[in-house]
Amino acid sequence: MIGLSRMTDMMLTGRVIDANEGNLIGISQYITEEGEGWKKAYELAKKVCNNSSLTNYALMHILPRIAETPQEGALVMESLIAALSRETPEAKERMKEFLEGRAKKVKL
Repeated sequence: MIGLSRMTDMMLTGRVIDANEGNLIGISQYITEEGEGWKKAYELAKKVCNNSSLTNYALMHILPRIAETPQEGALVMESLIAALSRETPEAKERMKEFLEGRAKKVKL
């Protein structure tokens, strides 16, 4: 995640990385105020629970394999998962809502 040079520096020197630096170099995804970590974790968990189970499965099990696969094979895996994901009842309902003008705005 952080590369050989940063890892070597931390291991040889015992240097401690604070939250802000950790976020900058990619060790963490979020920074919260002290005591707010569980609140952020719960917020993220609620978002994940709103995904289809197939989407969550694919993200957890297929993405790591895509990252380790040569580009041609990775593109095939990505296309297969995208095709399967479009066929879930949740995806079909979202498309129907979109086509009927009832789709909710995507919130980031």
